[in-house]
Order: sequence, then structure tokens, then C-alpha cells
Amino acid sequence: MGSKNSLTRIWSGHKEVITLIAVIFMAVGTLSLVSFYVFKHNPDYDSYFLIETGRYIATNHRLPDTAYWLITEDVPTIIQQWLCCIANYTFYSKWGFFGIKILAYLMAAILYGAFYVLARTFTKQKSFAMGIATVSVCICHQFMTTRPYALTITLSILLVVVLKKFFSADKHSVRDTVLFYLAVAGIFIVQANWQISNIVFPMLWICCFIPKLKDGRKPALDLYAMGALAVGAVSTLINPNGIYGTLYLVKTLKDVGIFPIAEMDSPAMKSVSMVCVAAVIILATVLIKDLPLWLIFASAGSVISACIYWRCLWMLMIPLAALVTMIKPKQVAAAIKLIGAAAIIVIGFIKVPDAMVYYYVYPEEIKKDVASYITGDDVVLFTDFNSGNYFTFSGFKVYYDARPDIYGPGIAGDKEINTEMAQVISGDIDYDEFIAKYGFNWFAVDRIDRIDMYLQYNENYENVYDDGVLKIYKAV
Repeated sequence: MGSKNSLTRIWSGHKEVITLIAVIFMAVGTLSLVSFYVFKHNPDYDSYFLIETGRYIATNHRLPDTAYWLITEDVPTIIQQWLCCIANYTFYSKWGFFGIKILAYLMAAILYGAFYVLARTFTKQKSFAMGIATVSVCICHQFMTTRPYALTITLSILLVVVLKKFFSADKHSVRDTVLFYLAVAGIFIVQANWQISNIVFPMLWICCFIPKLKDGRKPALDLYAMGALAVGAVSTLINPNGIYGTLYLVKTLKDVGIFPIAEMDSPAMKSVSMVCVAAVIILATVLIKDLPLWLIFASAGSVISACIYWRCLWMLMIPLAALVTMIKPKQVAAAIKLIGAAAIIVIGFIKVPDAMVYYYVYPEEIKKDVASYITGDDVVLFTDFNSGNYFTFSGFKVYYDARPDIYGPGIAGDKEINTEMAQVISGDIDYDEFIAKYGFNWFAVDRIDRIDMYLQYNENYENVYDDGVLKIYKAV
């Protein structure tokens, strides 16, 4: 009891100093975490594809309608992340691969800022908002690359903020209404990645059809939300991909499931992910009587999404930021301390050490001079799931790359190659017939691929490069 009172006196007498130290710790820790991942993970496999397609868009002033980088000709395609492609190419063209690291820092900062703005819509406590943003960025550390998903998360969060502020007001000025509709239109025009449109539409439908029961009035549709739906629908036509950009997830989701992609899997039961899920469920259960309908829907939808797909875990931060601030006034101070302590522990004792191990122990994904090992005028190159992006960037036509979403029947139609690639990966194919079909004379494979075993013990192929991750063979 005495020690508890002593701690209380220390907190009361040095509250500002302790808060300042905690804020500095979180800031330095977050910057360190971001720096480790930025310098280790950029460029990653996807960066090469984004730079190359950005170059095509900038040079031709249009999006490609076929996958020009594939050996298989005239495969229909959709580049739904076109804005991110242009950004990657712009930074690369000005500053090379260092520019990609600059862009990764910028996208991480924007992501942090979006989570901070989200938290500030629910609380006036800046240190509390900073703690929420810090924990959120730690959870989203896998998106600290120049991939479009960081932009997707940012835009989605900002839209949540816009929706909350707009629909929380009893009256709307012309200026507020115009800004709201512009925000909705911008989301649909940009469409950074899969979830954007598919998150926005349900949000707007909920705003439209949840009964408005203020002052005892009868349930009624919200005309502003109906207008936003119309703006969103029209904006899809302005997007370079048109309606196909909005329906991208619907058309491609079934095509991705045949490949083992970690971020598309459900999170492990014993993980930080499930701790966040449990926190949302517990808080929502305790506070259920006081929850507005939008928060009930946000909590349920976020929990379902996070349990289905690991990449949707960030959505938990929306209800979590709101739920924590709904704790009774007497408990708010304790909640703020708890969030701050959690942020410090996650940053200082979990994520930064983990990032250091990742930075110093794990090898680079792909070394930048690998393409020089492939020589000759008539190169027909087989590429595995990951390396195809790099060799596309290096000027080669490739067999495949890490874009299973656009190589299935949903986008590619009868030109789909996902089925064949899945057979190549599993070994459920006659490799002699497969190689003869395309005339491959060079191979870039992961050392754990089944086809690597076939090439390794076949006297017709010579291993000319092996960095412990990627291996290159040539026909002899």
C-alpha cells in the first residue's frame, strides 16, 4: 500500500516530466522501428514491380491493359495501385533506390499521422493519441514499405474521421458537405488497393439505413449519406480502371487463395493480433449499453475482418481508439497510463529488438546485381513467385511474379496462369513438358521450390548463382 501511495505521489508531482519522457521514448522508439524496417525492407519484391509499372504509366500516359512483362502474351490486367506505382517511379527516377527509402519513410509518417488524427477525434489527450498511434504503427510494421497498402490504410482511416465528424454534427454547412463529398470521391478515384472501395460502401450504407432516432423521430434515411453513395458510384467511372477498380476484390479474391500468402491467412491464436481482438470484444461487451450503433458495427466488422485476414488487423484500431475513450471518467487517467505503458513496452522491449534481429540476421530479399548473371540474346526466363518482380524491373520478360490476384480467371480470363503456377510450386506437373512448352533456358528459383530439386539433380542445367535464398540455373 505504501509503495502504491509513493508511486501516486511521484506521478502527481512530476506528471508533466514523466509524460514528456514517455512521449520522447515513444517518438525515438517509433523512429528507430521505422528506420530498421525502411532500410532493411526497401526496396522489397513489390517495389520493383511498382517502379516498372510506374515507368510504363509515366512514359505512355496510360495504364497498361495487358501484362506486357510476361512471356505469355496478351494477358489482360488491371493496375489498381496506379497512384502508388507513379509515386515509386517518381522517387526512384530522382534519387534511385535511396529515393525508395525516402518514400517508405514518408508513407510511414503519413500512416502514423492518420492513426494519430483518428485517436484525436476521440480524445483531447495528445499523449494518449500518440500512444494509440504508436501501438497502431507497431501492429502495421509489415506495411512499412512503398507498397500501396500503407496508403490504403491511411485513406481508410481518414475517411472514418471524415464520416464521424460529418455524421456527428446535427447541421451541415455547404462547405462541410462539399468537403465530405470530395473526400468520398477522392477515395474512389485513387483506390490504393483492395479494401478501399469495399470498406467505403458498407460504411455509407450503414449511415444511410441505420435508423435516426434522435428526439423520438421515426426512422429515416440520411439524404447526405445517400448523396455520398451517388458520388462514390460516379467517381468509380472517373478512376482509370472504372468499375473494375471498385470490383477488384470481388473479382480476384478467389484467385489468390490457391497460394500460401501469409498476410491473407488468419492470425495465430497466440499473437498480438488476437490480444487486440480480445481487447475490442471485452471493451465492447463492458460498454455495450453506451455504444452508438456505428461503433457496434465498426467493432463487429473489424473483429470479423481481423480474424479472417491478418492484413486487416489494422481495422481494429478504429473501434479500439473509440472504445478506450468511452471508459468512465474515473478510469480515463488509468486508461491513458495503460496505453502509454503498452506503447512503451511494445516499442522498447518487443518491436525494436525484433527489428534489430531482422535487420542484422535475415538476408536481403534479393541482391540488386543478380540480373547480371543472366547473359545471352535469346533468354527465355522462368521466374518463381517472388523473383519475377525484380527481373521485370531488370528488363526481362518473365513467366510469373507475385501478383496472383491478376493472373487468375477473374482478371486474366482464359489466359490465366495461376493454375499452372500452383502445379509448378507443388511439383504436381511434368517439368520436362512444362519447360519444353515455353522453351525456358534460364531459371530463377527459390531454394525451397520443388523445381529447384528438379534442376539441381538434372545434368542438363548448371547452377550459376546461389545467395542462400535465390538460385539461378542455365540450360547447358
